[in-house]
Amino acid sequence: MNFQRRRFLQILLVGGSTVALSACVGGSGGGNPLNNPPAPNLNPVPDLGDTPADILAMELPLSPGPLMSIGPLENSGVDGILIPPEFEIRRVAVSGLTSSTAIPLPSLGLINYPWHIFPDGGAVFDLDDGGWIYVSNSEITPAGGVGVLRFNRDGEITDSYPILRNTRQNCAGGPTPWQTWLSCEEVPDGRVYECDPLGTPDTARELPALGIFNHEAVAVDLTTKTLYLTEDSGSGRLYRFRSGGMAASINGKPGLDMDNGILEVLEIEGFEAGAYQQDLAEARTVRRVRWVPVQSPDRPQSQVRSEIEIATGAGAPGTVFKGGEGIWLQELPEGQRPQVSGANNPLRAVVYFACKGDNRVYALDIDNDLIEVVFDNEQLIAPDTPFDDVDNITISPMGDVIVAEDGDAMRLMVMNPNGPSKILLQIPGGGSELTGPAFTGNGRFLYFSSQRGNAAGPGIPGLGITYELTIPERFRAG
Repeated sequence: MNFQRRRFLQILLVGGSTVALSACVGGSGGGNPLNNPPAPNLNPVPDLGDTPADILAMELPLSPGPLMSIGPLENSGVDGILIPPEFEIRRVAVSGLTSSTAIPLPSLGLINYPWHIFPDGGAVFDLDDGGWIYVSNSEITPAGGVGVLRFNRDGEITDSYPILRNTRQNCAGGPTPWQTWLSCEEVPDGRVYECDPLGTPDTARELPALGIFNHEAVAVDLTTKTLYLTEDSGSGRLYRFRSGGMAASINGKPGLDMDNGILEVLEIEGFEAGAYQQDLAEARTVRRVRWVPVQSPDRPQSQVRSEIEIATGAGAPGTVFKGGEGIWLQELPEGQRPQVSGANNPLRAVVYFACKGDNRVYALDIDNDLIEVVFDNEQLIAPDTPFDDVDNITISPMGDVIVAEDGDAMRLMVMNPNGPSKILLQIPGGGSELTGPAFTGNGRFLYFSSQRGNAAGPGIPGLGITYELTIPERFRAG
């Protein structure tokens, strides 16, 4: 869609916003069928004014990172993996083993924790001694959990151990600013668990206040004391948990109180009460959102929605996001926060989240309550194979948004918001999916896994392999 046409449509949308917004304030028109009044909007809709300069932006002012300038992929010599020139890759773990060598050998000796089966979502935590920890979920049931690899300042693996055991289908999750890992259960009555990367399974704790549903991933905004959560379901919602304040975390550091707060679901203006943005062109245009309280947050949400729909004949609260997957928050540095046309606040923090049901990546401006689709398959540069199920998301210290693929093409993508995107790497062979991408704090290393291995790799067929990609210095933060 060209600029002039999008601007014309946006003017029409703004022109009709007064009626739509007044309807939202008065009630959800069936979106709250149990007659619970919606929570007040804590982020009032900005006054658009009467001048063209105040018209709501058609696109959020988002920028790609330096990895968009990578060259064409070439064979790395490791398991047939294709990577850009100058990049390097090595295996760091295989299910049942750990290794920093090219081929795992029994001579590595005994280890405390054999690497888990089906590694999934992950994150990196920098340590005071110059080393770091990579945490990784195990997406199996009934004996899932989380394991870690500990590295010294020279990048050598010094330890591996579990920090969560005996949970179910741990898919993704998210790191917290106070250096803990939130691990999510992808089952209908799933919970979120907080884990200490330097702790043990005994230090982990369950967080039922974050909701009971098919949890996928979590992102935390400390400034607003809010957590954002995705739901992996065809009728899933996007949730936020507004914490009641601060509390001591399991690692002794001050963190958010995740036992007390309000759980809410997002509704896009014009798509309330179980509606879905079918039209992609419309979804690519910035729209306003509001948040409404979750009904019966202490019960499985798929059941609650079904009961509401049967009892009332109306949709349950929340816009539908089909197959919510990875989510990550990017906070822009002071002095680099552009103004958003038609909004009161500069662009401080953006939540990116993926939905595999329609291969979309959304961007949510959390201070201005605005949302748009910033990636779909029409934006993928050659090769022409469409991205097959967007999955885990991470953001580098340099601002690169990396999206993993849940399909047989097995690629990591460098996403260019609202522009042409590139493939960062690919593992040929299929039969698996790429999971758990996460950067070290200096941007030097990117960790990820082939969840079930691949035909060219070592280990037992069907089990996972975790890799480390070295990012050349010219692509890194200073």
